Amino acid sequence: MSKTLFFLFIIGFTTWAYGQSDKKVDNELRDGATLYNTDFKEGISTDFVNPGAWVLTRGGITSTTRGLTNYLLLNRQYSINTRKVSVKVSLGKDTQFDLFTLEIDRSHQWGTLIQVDVKDSLLKIYKPYNADNPVYPEVLIKHPYTFIAGRDYTIEMTNDHRSNKFIIIDNVTGVADTTVSAGLNAGLLRDAFAIATENGAAPTVRSFKVTTQYKPGLKVLFIGDSITEGFASYPDSFNRPGWSAVSGRSAGIVAGAQNRVLSEIALLRPKYVSILVGTNGFSNVENLTALCKSIIKLGLIPILNNIPWKLPGSVVKDNEYINTVRKNLGIKGAAFDAATSIDDHNTQQDLTLYNRDGIHPNTLGVQKMFEQLKIDVPELFKD
Repeated sequence: MSKTLFFLFIIGFTTWAYGQSDKKVDNELRDGATLYNTDFKEGISTDFVNPGAWVLTRGGITSTTRGLTNYLLLNRQYSINTRKVSVKVSLGKDTQFDLFTLEIDRSHQWGTLIQVDVKDSLLKIYKPYNADNPVYPEVLIKHPYTFIAGRDYTIEMTNDHRSNKFIIIDNVTGVADTTVSAGLNAGLLRDAFAIATENGAAPTVRSFKVTTQYKPGLKVLFIGDSITEGFASYPDSFNRPGWSAVSGRSAGIVAGAQNRVLSEIALLRPKYVSILVGTNGFSNVENLTALCKSIIKLGLIPILNNIPWKLPGSVVKDNEYINTVRKNLGIKGAAFDAATSIDDHNTQQDLTLYNRDGIHPNTLGVQKMFEQLKIDVPELFKD
Protein backbone atom coordinates (compact mmCIF):
# COMPACT_ATOMS: atom_id res chain seq x y z
CA MET A 1 0.00 0.00 0.00
CA SER A 2 1.37 3.42 -0.87
CA LYS A 3 2.05 5.98 1.86
CA THR A 4 -0.57 8.24 0.22
CA LEU A 5 -3.31 5.63 0.32
CA PHE A 6 -2.42 4.69 3.89
CA PHE A 7 -2.60 8.33 4.92
CA LEU A 8 -6.01 8.70 3.26
CA PHE A 9 -7.27 5.65 5.12
CA ILE A 10 -6.14 7.04 8.47
CA ILE A 11 -7.27 10.60 7.93
CA GLY A 12 -10.72 9.39 6.94
CA PHE A 13 -11.60 8.64 10.55
CA THR A 14 -9.23 10.82 12.54
CA THR A 15 -10.79 13.03 15.18
CA TRP A 16 -9.69 14.05 18.64
CA ALA A 17 -10.98 15.51 21.84
CA TYR A 18 -9.87 15.73 25.41
CA GLY A 19 -11.26 16.27 28.86
CA GLN A 20 -10.76 15.37 32.47
CA SER A 21 -12.66 13.63 35.21
CA ASP A 22 -12.13 13.12 38.94
CA LYS A 23 -13.50 9.68 39.66
CA LYS A 24 -12.60 6.24 40.92
CA VAL A 25 -10.99 4.02 38.30
CA ASP A 26 -13.65 2.22 36.26
CA ASN A 27 -13.40 -1.26 34.75
CA GLU A 28 -12.62 -0.13 31.22
CA LEU A 29 -10.21 -2.63 29.63
CA ARG A 30 -9.83 -4.37 32.99
CA ASP A 31 -11.96 -7.49 32.69
CA GLY A 32 -10.21 -9.33 29.86
CA ALA A 33 -6.86 -11.02 29.29
CA THR A 34 -3.48 -10.03 30.64
CA LEU A 35 -1.05 -10.18 27.71
CA TYR A 36 2.07 -9.31 29.70
CA ASN A 37 2.86 -8.48 33.31
CA THR A 38 6.05 -8.03 35.31
CA ASP A 39 6.94 -6.41 38.62
CA PHE A 40 10.69 -6.77 37.92
CA LYS A 41 11.23 -8.66 41.20
CA GLU A 42 13.19 -11.28 39.28
CA GLY A 43 15.08 -8.70 37.25
CA ILE A 44 14.64 -7.34 33.74
CA SER A 45 13.49 -10.18 31.51
CA THR A 46 15.03 -10.92 28.12
CA ASP A 47 11.57 -10.01 26.79
CA PHE A 48 12.87 -6.43 26.99
CA VAL A 49 15.35 -4.61 24.78
CA ASN A 50 17.48 -2.36 26.97
CA PRO A 51 19.66 0.16 25.08
CA GLY A 52 19.09 2.63 27.91
CA ALA A 53 20.90 0.42 30.44
CA TRP A 54 17.99 0.28 32.88
CA VAL A 55 18.99 -1.49 36.11
CA LEU A 56 17.45 -3.00 39.22
CA THR A 57 16.87 -0.70 42.16
CA ARG A 58 14.98 -0.99 45.42
CA GLY A 59 11.32 -1.66 44.59
CA GLY A 60 11.72 -1.87 40.84
CA ILE A 61 14.01 -0.66 38.04
CA THR A 62 15.49 2.71 37.17
CA SER A 63 17.26 4.41 34.29
CA THR A 64 20.96 5.25 34.16
CA THR A 65 20.84 7.33 30.97
CA ARG A 66 18.62 10.00 29.44
CA GLY A 67 16.81 10.59 26.16
CA LEU A 68 14.35 8.87 23.84
CA THR A 69 16.93 6.51 22.36
CA ASN A 70 17.88 5.23 25.82
CA TYR A 71 14.66 3.35 26.30
CA LEU A 72 13.52 0.07 27.79
CA LEU A 73 11.33 -1.69 25.22
CA LEU A 74 8.98 -4.64 25.68
CA ASN A 75 9.84 -6.57 22.54
CA ARG A 76 6.29 -7.70 21.73
CA GLN A 77 3.92 -6.52 19.02
CA TYR A 78 0.35 -5.59 19.96
CA SER A 79 -2.44 -4.78 17.53
CA ILE A 80 -5.42 -6.29 19.35
CA ASN A 81 -8.37 -3.94 18.92
CA THR A 82 -8.64 -3.04 22.60
CA ARG A 83 -5.22 -2.75 24.22
CA LYS A 84 -3.76 -1.02 27.23
CA VAL A 85 -0.30 -0.55 28.70
CA SER A 86 -0.04 0.31 32.39
CA VAL A 87 3.20 1.39 34.04
CA LYS A 88 3.43 1.88 37.80
CA VAL A 89 6.11 4.46 38.59
CA SER A 90 7.46 6.62 41.41
CA LEU A 91 8.75 10.01 40.25
CA GLY A 92 11.24 12.57 41.51
CA LYS A 93 10.51 16.26 41.96
CA ASP A 94 11.81 17.17 38.49
CA THR A 95 11.42 13.90 36.54
CA GLN A 96 10.42 13.94 32.87
CA PHE A 97 9.29 10.37 32.16
CA ASP A 98 8.27 9.10 28.71
CA LEU A 99 5.85 6.30 27.85
CA PHE A 100 5.61 5.63 24.13
CA THR A 101 5.28 3.13 21.31
CA LEU A 102 7.86 2.00 18.80
CA GLU A 103 6.39 0.67 15.59
CA ILE A 104 8.22 -2.50 14.59
CA ASP A 105 6.07 -3.56 11.64
CA ARG A 106 5.97 -1.49 8.43
CA SER A 107 5.18 2.25 8.50
CA HIS A 108 6.85 3.86 11.53
CA GLN A 109 5.41 7.39 11.50
CA TRP A 110 2.35 6.78 13.69
CA GLY A 111 3.87 6.19 17.12
CA THR A 112 2.25 7.44 20.32
CA LEU A 113 4.32 9.44 22.82
CA ILE A 114 3.36 10.97 26.18
CA GLN A 115 5.52 12.58 28.85
CA VAL A 116 4.92 12.93 32.57
CA ASP A 117 6.59 16.25 33.44
CA VAL A 118 6.73 16.58 37.22
CA LYS A 119 8.72 19.83 37.25
CA ASP A 120 6.20 21.70 35.10
CA SER A 121 3.14 19.84 36.46
CA LEU A 122 2.04 18.60 33.05
CA LEU A 123 1.01 15.54 31.14
CA LYS A 124 2.21 16.15 27.59
CA ILE A 125 0.67 14.30 24.68
CA TYR A 126 2.58 14.60 21.43
CA LYS A 127 1.63 14.41 17.80
CA PRO A 128 2.58 11.12 16.07
CA TYR A 129 6.12 9.99 16.79
CA ASN A 130 8.36 8.63 14.01
CA ALA A 131 10.62 5.87 15.32
CA ASP A 132 12.96 6.38 12.37
CA ASN A 133 13.67 9.95 13.54
CA PRO A 134 13.86 9.85 17.36
CA VAL A 135 13.15 13.50 18.18
CA TYR A 136 10.16 14.93 19.97
CA PRO A 137 7.31 15.94 17.65
CA GLU A 138 5.10 18.94 18.36
CA VAL A 139 3.07 18.79 21.57
CA LEU A 140 -0.60 18.15 20.84
CA ILE A 141 -1.97 18.61 24.37
CA LYS A 142 -0.49 20.07 27.57
CA HIS A 143 -2.69 18.92 30.38
CA PRO A 144 -2.10 20.34 33.90
CA TYR A 145 -1.51 17.79 36.64
CA THR A 146 0.19 18.23 40.01
CA PHE A 147 2.40 15.25 40.87
CA ILE A 148 3.70 14.51 44.36
CA ALA A 149 7.35 13.46 44.34
CA GLY A 150 7.91 9.98 45.74
CA ARG A 151 4.28 8.92 45.33
CA ASP A 152 3.36 5.94 43.12
CA TYR A 153 1.28 6.63 40.03
CA THR A 154 0.02 4.33 37.30
CA ILE A 155 0.35 5.84 33.85
CA GLU A 156 -1.90 4.22 31.26
CA MET A 157 -2.33 4.45 27.50
CA THR A 158 -5.32 2.69 25.99
CA ASN A 159 -6.58 2.19 22.47
CA ASP A 160 -10.15 1.15 21.81
CA HIS A 161 -10.42 0.85 18.03
CA ARG A 162 -10.39 4.48 16.87
CA SER A 163 -9.87 6.22 20.19
CA ASN A 164 -6.80 6.70 22.39
CA LYS A 165 -7.04 7.52 26.07
CA PHE A 166 -4.33 8.55 28.55
CA ILE A 167 -4.92 8.15 32.28
CA ILE A 168 -2.99 9.02 35.45
CA ILE A 169 -4.01 7.04 38.53
CA ASP A 170 -2.92 8.16 41.99
CA ASN A 171 -2.10 4.87 43.71
CA VAL A 172 -2.49 6.35 47.20
CA THR A 173 -6.04 7.62 46.73
CA GLY A 174 -7.06 5.15 44.01
CA VAL A 175 -8.49 8.05 42.03
CA ALA A 176 -8.04 8.67 38.32
CA ASP A 177 -7.64 12.38 38.87
CA THR A 178 -7.04 13.18 35.23
CA THR A 179 -8.28 11.44 32.13
CA VAL A 180 -7.17 12.75 28.77
CA SER A 181 -8.39 11.19 25.57
CA ALA A 182 -7.31 11.88 22.04
CA GLY A 183 -8.01 10.39 18.66
CA LEU A 184 -5.47 9.29 16.11
CA ASN A 185 -3.81 12.71 16.00
CA ALA A 186 -1.84 11.32 18.94
CA GLY A 187 -0.72 8.26 16.99
CA LEU A 188 -1.99 4.72 16.62
CA LEU A 189 -0.73 3.29 19.92
CA ARG A 190 0.41 0.04 18.38
CA ASP A 191 3.27 -2.47 18.21
CA ALA A 192 5.87 -2.26 21.03
CA PHE A 193 5.68 -0.26 24.28
CA ALA A 194 8.70 1.57 25.71
CA ILE A 195 9.75 3.85 28.58
CA ALA A 196 12.55 6.41 28.88
CA THR A 197 13.72 9.21 31.15
CA GLU A 198 14.26 12.51 29.39
CA ASN A 199 15.50 14.71 32.27
CA GLY A 200 15.57 15.09 36.03
CA ALA A 201 15.69 12.53 38.80
CA ALA A 202 15.54 8.93 37.66
CA PRO A 203 12.14 7.30 38.28
CA THR A 204 11.53 3.92 39.89
CA VAL A 205 9.36 1.78 37.64
CA ARG A 206 7.60 -0.86 39.70
CA SER A 207 5.55 -2.77 37.12
CA PHE A 208 4.78 -3.01 33.41
CA LYS A 209 1.52 -4.57 32.22
CA VAL A 210 -0.33 -5.04 28.91
CA THR A 211 -4.01 -6.04 28.83
CA THR A 212 -6.97 -6.29 26.50
CA GLN A 213 -10.70 -6.20 27.04
CA TYR A 214 -11.07 -9.45 25.10
CA LYS A 215 -11.23 -12.61 27.19
CA PRO A 216 -9.32 -15.80 26.42
CA GLY A 217 -11.02 -18.73 24.74
CA LEU A 218 -13.18 -16.93 22.16
CA LYS A 219 -14.31 -18.81 19.07
CA VAL A 220 -12.18 -16.89 16.59
CA LEU A 221 -9.48 -14.23 16.39
CA PHE A 222 -9.35 -12.26 13.13
CA ILE A 223 -5.75 -11.21 12.46
CA GLY A 224 -4.34 -9.21 9.56
CA ASP A 225 -3.72 -5.72 8.20
CA SER A 226 -5.89 -2.59 7.83
CA ILE A 227 -8.73 -4.52 6.19
CA THR A 228 -8.95 -6.68 9.30
CA GLU A 229 -8.56 -3.58 11.47
CA GLY A 230 -11.74 -2.29 9.84
CA PHE A 231 -13.61 -5.43 10.95
CA ALA A 232 -13.70 -3.97 14.46
CA SER A 233 -16.39 -1.56 13.23
CA TYR A 234 -18.83 -4.41 12.65
CA PRO A 235 -20.16 -5.80 15.95
CA ASP A 236 -22.93 -7.65 14.10
CA SER A 237 -20.51 -9.68 12.01
CA PHE A 238 -16.73 -9.90 12.40
CA ASN A 239 -16.51 -8.28 15.85
CA ARG A 240 -19.29 -10.02 17.71
CA PRO A 241 -19.01 -9.64 21.49
CA GLY A 242 -18.21 -12.93 23.16
CA TRP A 243 -17.55 -14.70 19.84
CA SER A 244 -14.58 -13.00 18.23
CA ALA A 245 -11.63 -10.67 18.68
CA VAL A 246 -9.95 -8.46 16.08
CA SER A 247 -6.22 -7.79 15.67
CA GLY A 248 -5.63 -5.65 12.58
CA ARG A 249 -2.55 -3.56 11.87
CA SER A 250 -2.67 -1.03 9.04
CA ALA A 251 0.25 -1.44 6.61
CA GLY A 252 0.86 -4.82 8.23
CA ILE A 253 2.52 -7.83 6.62
CA VAL A 254 3.07 -11.52 7.40
CA ALA A 255 6.04 -10.80 9.68
CA GLY A 256 3.84 -8.68 11.94
CA ALA A 257 1.16 -11.36 12.11
CA GLN A 258 3.89 -13.84 13.03
CA ASN A 259 5.02 -11.54 15.86
CA ARG A 260 1.51 -11.58 17.26
CA VAL A 261 1.44 -15.36 17.59
CA LEU A 262 3.56 -14.95 20.73
CA SER A 263 2.15 -11.69 22.05
CA GLU A 264 -1.59 -12.20 21.41
CA ILE A 265 -2.63 -15.56 19.95
CA ALA A 266 -0.78 -17.75 22.46
CA LEU A 267 -2.43 -15.89 25.34
CA LEU A 268 -5.95 -15.38 23.97
CA ARG A 269 -6.07 -18.96 22.64
CA PRO A 270 -9.14 -18.76 20.39
CA LYS A 271 -10.28 -22.01 18.80
CA TYR A 272 -9.75 -20.57 15.32
CA VAL A 273 -7.36 -17.91 13.99
CA SER A 274 -8.64 -16.33 10.78
CA ILE A 275 -5.76 -14.82 8.78
CA LEU A 276 -6.13 -12.11 6.14
CA VAL A 277 -2.73 -10.78 5.11
CA GLY A 278 -0.93 -10.05 1.84
CA THR A 279 -2.58 -6.90 0.54
CA ASN A 280 0.60 -4.97 1.42
CA GLY A 281 2.88 -7.55 -0.19
CA PHE A 282 5.78 -9.50 1.32
CA SER A 283 3.86 -12.81 1.38
CA ASN A 284 5.09 -16.12 0.04
CA VAL A 285 4.48 -19.82 0.52
CA GLU A 286 7.28 -20.13 3.05
CA ASN A 287 6.31 -17.36 5.47
CA LEU A 288 2.58 -18.12 5.24
CA THR A 289 3.30 -21.78 5.97
CA ALA A 290 5.45 -20.85 8.96
CA LEU A 291 2.68 -18.61 10.30
CA CYS A 292 0.03 -21.31 10.02
CA LYS A 293 2.29 -24.00 11.49
CA SER A 294 3.08 -21.84 14.52
CA ILE A 295 -0.67 -21.54 15.17
CA ILE A 296 -1.19 -25.29 14.73
CA LYS A 297 1.64 -25.91 17.19
CA LEU A 298 -0.41 -24.07 19.81
CA GLY A 299 -3.26 -26.53 19.28
CA LEU A 300 -5.34 -23.92 17.44
CA ILE A 301 -6.88 -24.01 13.97
CA PRO A 302 -5.68 -21.52 11.32
CA ILE A 303 -8.00 -20.28 8.61
CA LEU A 304 -6.07 -18.75 5.71
CA ASN A 305 -8.26 -16.52 3.57
CA ASN A 306 -7.79 -15.23 0.05
CA ILE A 307 -7.12 -11.50 0.01
CA PRO A 308 -9.81 -9.37 -1.67
CA TRP A 309 -9.36 -7.53 -4.94
CA LYS A 310 -7.55 -4.20 -4.84
CA LEU A 311 -6.46 -1.26 -6.98
CA PRO A 312 -4.12 -0.95 -8.76
CA GLY A 313 -2.26 -4.22 -8.26
CA SER A 314 -3.25 -7.82 -8.89
CA VAL A 315 -3.97 -10.30 -6.09
CA VAL A 316 -3.73 -13.38 -8.28
CA LYS A 317 -0.17 -14.35 -7.37
CA ASP A 318 -0.71 -13.73 -3.67
CA ASN A 319 -3.82 -15.89 -3.68
CA GLU A 320 -1.95 -18.63 -5.51
CA TYR A 321 0.49 -18.67 -2.58
CA ILE A 322 -2.44 -18.85 -0.16
CA ASN A 323 -4.14 -21.67 -2.07
CA THR A 324 -0.87 -23.64 -2.10
CA VAL A 325 -0.46 -23.30 1.67
CA ARG A 326 -4.05 -24.33 2.31
CA LYS A 327 -3.65 -27.41 0.12
CA ASN A 328 -0.34 -28.41 1.68
CA LEU A 329 -1.59 -28.04 5.27
CA GLY A 330 -5.16 -29.22 4.72
CA ILE A 331 -6.72 -26.06 6.12
CA LYS A 332 -9.65 -23.91 5.07
CA GLY A 333 -10.14 -20.30 4.03
CA ALA A 334 -12.70 -17.94 2.53
CA ALA A 335 -12.66 -16.76 -1.09
CA PHE A 336 -12.71 -13.06 -0.25
CA ASP A 337 -11.47 -12.34 -3.79
CA ALA A 338 -14.58 -13.90 -5.30
CA ALA A 339 -16.79 -12.11 -2.76
CA THR A 340 -15.44 -8.71 -3.85
CA SER A 341 -15.64 -9.35 -7.59
CA ILE A 342 -18.40 -8.54 -10.06
CA ASP A 343 -21.14 -11.17 -9.83
CA ASP A 344 -18.81 -13.31 -7.69
CA HIS A 345 -17.04 -14.52 -10.86
CA ASN A 346 -13.59 -13.54 -9.56
CA THR A 347 -12.55 -12.00 -12.87
CA GLN A 348 -13.01 -8.28 -12.16
CA GLN A 349 -13.10 -6.12 -9.02
CA ASP A 350 -16.50 -4.78 -8.01
CA LEU A 351 -15.67 -1.18 -7.11
CA THR A 352 -19.15 -0.64 -5.65
CA LEU A 353 -17.96 -2.77 -2.73
CA TYR A 354 -14.99 -0.50 -1.93
CA ASN A 355 -14.12 2.84 -0.45
CA ARG A 356 -12.61 5.40 -2.79
CA ASP A 357 -9.09 4.03 -2.42
CA GLY A 358 -10.07 0.78 -4.11
CA ILE A 359 -8.29 -1.18 -1.37
CA HIS A 360 -10.54 -1.17 1.69
CA PRO A 361 -14.00 -2.75 1.33
CA ASN A 362 -16.94 -0.58 2.34
CA THR A 363 -19.82 -1.74 4.52
CA LEU A 364 -21.42 -3.72 1.71
CA GLY A 365 -18.08 -5.26 0.79
CA VAL A 366 -17.39 -6.32 4.38
CA GLN A 367 -20.84 -7.88 4.59
CA LYS A 368 -20.22 -9.86 1.40
CA MET A 369 -16.93 -11.08 2.82
CA PHE A 370 -18.68 -12.18 6.00
CA GLU A 371 -21.30 -14.08 4.02
CA GLN A 372 -18.49 -15.77 2.06
CA LEU A 373 -16.87 -16.81 5.32
CA LYS A 374 -20.13 -18.46 6.36
CA ILE A 375 -20.15 -20.46 3.13
CA ASP A 376 -16.51 -21.48 3.07
CA VAL A 377 -15.89 -22.06 6.79
CA PRO A 378 -19.30 -22.99 8.24
CA GLU A 379 -17.81 -24.58 11.37
CA LEU A 380 -17.05 -21.09 12.67
CA PHE A 381 -20.78 -20.57 13.11
CA LYS A 382 -21.70 -23.83 14.79
CA ASP A 383 -22.18 -24.05 18.53
